[in-house]
Amino acid sequence: MERTEIRQPIVTVLGHVDHGKTTLLDYIRKTVVAKKEAGKITQEIGSTNVPINIIFDISSEYLAPIKNQIKIPGLLFIDTPGHLAFTAMREKGGAIADLAVLVIDINEGIKPQTRESIEILKKFKTPFVIALTKVDRIHGWRTETKDFIKNFDNQSDLAKQEFDKKFYTLIAELSNYNINAELFSGIKDFTKEVAVVPCSGITGEGLPNLFTVLIGLSQKFLISRLNLSSLGKGVILEVKKDEKLGNNIDIILYDGTLKIGDEILVELEKPVSIKVRALLEPNSLQDIRVEKKFVNVNEIRAASGVKIIGRGVEEAIAGVNFFVFRSAEEKRKIETELKKEQTKTEIEEQKEGIILRASNLGGLEALLNLFKETKIKKAKIGAPTKEDIVALEDVSPENKVLICFNVENPLRDLANIKGIKVIEGKVIYKLFEEFEDWIKKLKEKEEEERKEKMKKIAKIKLLRGLVFRQSNPAIVGVEVLAGVLEEGTKLINKEGKVIGRVEQIQKEGKVSKKLEKEEQAAVSISKVTIGRQIKEEETLYTFISREDNRELKKSEETDKELLEEIKEILGYF
Repeated sequence: MERTEIRQPIVTVLGHVDHGKTTLLDYIRKTVVAKKEAGKITQEIGSTNVPINIIFDISSEYLAPIKNQIKIPGLLFIDTPGHLAFTAMREKGGAIADLAVLVIDINEGIKPQTRESIEILKKFKTPFVIALTKVDRIHGWRTETKDFIKNFDNQSDLAKQEFDKKFYTLIAELSNYNINAELFSGIKDFTKEVAVVPCSGITGEGLPNLFTVLIGLSQKFLISRLNLSSLGKGVILEVKKDEKLGNNIDIILYDGTLKIGDEILVELEKPVSIKVRALLEPNSLQDIRVEKKFVNVNEIRAASGVKIIGRGVEEAIAGVNFFVFRSAEEKRKIETELKKEQTKTEIEEQKEGIILRASNLGGLEALLNLFKETKIKKAKIGAPTKEDIVALEDVSPENKVLICFNVENPLRDLANIKGIKVIEGKVIYKLFEEFEDWIKKLKEKEEEERKEKMKKIAKIKLLRGLVFRQSNPAIVGVEVLAGVLEEGTKLINKEGKVIGRVEQIQKEGKVSKKLEKEEQAAVSISKVTIGRQIKEEETLYTFISREDNRELKKSEETDKELLEEIKEILGYF
């Protein structure tokens, strides 16, 4: 029986800026990537291959006893700033990344990008480990061994107390996000608890423990999904052009094999073919972003990061999936499958809902997954069309939205003129967050408008000695005893008789639309004569219809005591 070849698990590293993501990988690969980057912040997406023999060297004490049982050939790390690769790399059923390392600075805890990272991990249901970095910065901490458990025992009581304080504060913070986290050494069930591995990218402390956890999780839970297919599948990380190499693309091959002479089909609205003329692989433990000397290879196996030079690479787009084919028949089969998937995935005209646009099928599937609780009118691959704009003109305000993921939008200005909300970008979870924020603001605005439109009720008193005109219209000074008096309000007396209408409110010489409780102003009232229908010091009320009464009873802002008083006067029950 032929032995199935196992590929490397893909591990994405994510977290808040400057929490030590790249520094942690730097310690492993013995490079100075972080020092070369502007502000020491990762500016591009990088991939680093860590072979299993290096992992055995780092974690020899823990892995040596089970060395012969380990099947995976190593780990492929992806270090990404905006999570573009992580969110765009999708297959059916979830993200292509098999595992994730969420990096958190023990001294700073959860920060904005940490929260974003947690949301990504939850939405794509990716298993993850927490690397609790910068333990070496804890006051009084000494690193005498790379093994965290042994090193912790050697710390002073003061340093231990400081660690425990910071550690359990973080555990409590994580529980607010429904993450049941625990120190890696104390976990009984890895399916129910998230392992936290304290470590340092400066001293290397904790790295044996981190690799042991990653290898253990891969072996126990991922091995069934790591079988290598015959044909390659991958995702494009970056499209580049430089003086020496010309046009080229950095890719992650996440399944199968790829060799010189192969053609790849890029998953766009109209699929593009690229002929592979050269495969340039960085040395092991080198980041594809900074490596200057690449090794020419004839063939690569997943999971790998590699640079491709070939005909048509300039037509590729970052974040797009590709498929390897080696015959016209295989190409037709892939195109047919993509078309079938596209037809099955795309949503045609529905009565109500927003419109989704993405550059490729994977992106559209990701959008549909994120917006699954939202009404969708149309979901299509490719740039938005004028038909989209026309379709959104007549929908309800909350659905007047065009979402564009990683796709050009030539109709942005037209959409804005038509009052359509356009949300676009290359980081998928940001699109969803912006949509949620917009919906929240829209609802707040609608609620404010509803409150403004809702009937206001008031109880007022005519002030003695402040009659400015007796009739046509009567102008008299009033004080609001309860509620809010609005311009245009009909007034009733204590017998429930409508005696006139508030024509205008003048406060301190200026016209006002309304008068709040305890405020005084001059009010003009139509169809009354002071001294006949109404008198000084008389109390008047706002008239309400039975329908007004029903609506006011539902509102929390209504003065319920005043409403009961007016209802009794009008005889409403």
